[in-house]
Amino acid sequence: MEFRGYEPYQPPAEAPAQPTASTTRTILWPMLAMGIAAGFALGLIFASPLGWSSNGGGSLYDEDLVTELFEQAAPAVVEINVSRDRAGRIPVVGSGSGFLIDAEGHIITNQHVVSVADDLYVRFADGREVAAKRLGTSAADDLAVLKVDAAEVQGIEPLVLADSSDVRAGELAVAIGSPFRQFNSITIGIVSGTGRGPASILRRPIPDMIQTDAALNPGNSGGPLLNAEGDAIGVASAVRTPDMGNSLADFRIGFAVPSNTVRDLLPRLMSGEDVRRPWIGIAGGDVTKELSDARGLPRGIMLTQVVVPSPASLAGLDAFRTVSAQDRGDVITAIDGTPVESMEDMVSYLNGKAPGDEIELSVFRDRKTIEISLILDPWPN
Repeated sequence: MEFRGYEPYQPPAEAPAQPTASTTRTILWPMLAMGIAAGFALGLIFASPLGWSSNGGGSLYDEDLVTELFEQAAPAVVEINVSRDRAGRIPVVGSGSGFLIDAEGHIITNQHVVSVADDLYVRFADGREVAAKRLGTSAADDLAVLKVDAAEVQGIEPLVLADSSDVRAGELAVAIGSPFRQFNSITIGIVSGTGRGPASILRRPIPDMIQTDAALNPGNSGGPLLNAEGDAIGVASAVRTPDMGNSLADFRIGFAVPSNTVRDLLPRLMSGEDVRRPWIGIAGGDVTKELSDARGLPRGIMLTQVVVPSPASLAGLDAFRTVSAQDRGDVITAIDGTPVESMEDMVSYLNGKAPGDEIELSVFRDRKTIEISLILDPWPN
């Protein structure tokens, strides 16, 4: 039987119901899961050309390259063992790392590794322990040169010092050393940055330091930081930042003294000189953009302390302070006409000078710039 003209029952029109929170979650969670799955799938598609794969067969770096680099470089890397006599008591013993730079037995390391040593021994990859002699040091640059008999290094290929001015962030960085006396350990990372300026043991910035995320720990100090060619771009120094209350405890950022600094100082260090960098006798901070805008100061170095006596105090330099709502004190804006905006800038310029040299400072004082000359002293030990 066929019925025509029949219309199903339609309820009265009402406003559409508003979704509840539970309804929204019910709809959104499946959509979110689908989005994550789609993103993961796309990630695998686009990551595959970069070496990643879903079966875990990808690699972040060329393992064969790193293995070959280690096998070539490790024989030139040594563990340095130091001891200090204590008038009949058990001697203090410490260790660090270093690396061979020529066929004559010269070894580069950090100054802080050997600074208090009465006896020095180096351990080679073949297990031999050989007495070493300390030659020159530079505490301001945390560098030292040791010497062993040339006959002890026959057949060992020394490491080449690279041109550290060519180092770029993102490059491969490989450290070899003896962290916690774990001889010839290798860690790998990248160059995280260049032109850094952490302070040496003398509280003086070391210009142009190389920052790396390759793990550096106590005992790595003095060992090489290598590039992908196996050349030394720097001398590793483990720097630890203090615990800031984070549950992960201390974080470490690795720095290396650049190889060009080593090359510049090498003749003096090999001759046995204890290098003393120039000293003015000031402490200061950078004039930031915010400080410049707020106080009307030029970019430069605001003096926070003038040591007495020092070349700075003799020249009449004055620490910055506020007296009766008025700013008093000095901001150094240039040295010999070369602009400086940070302590790192100043130290970098002064490294081209020697104690006894005369320099001229451009100083912003009382809302005007004046010129002040002074004679550099050696940096105090």
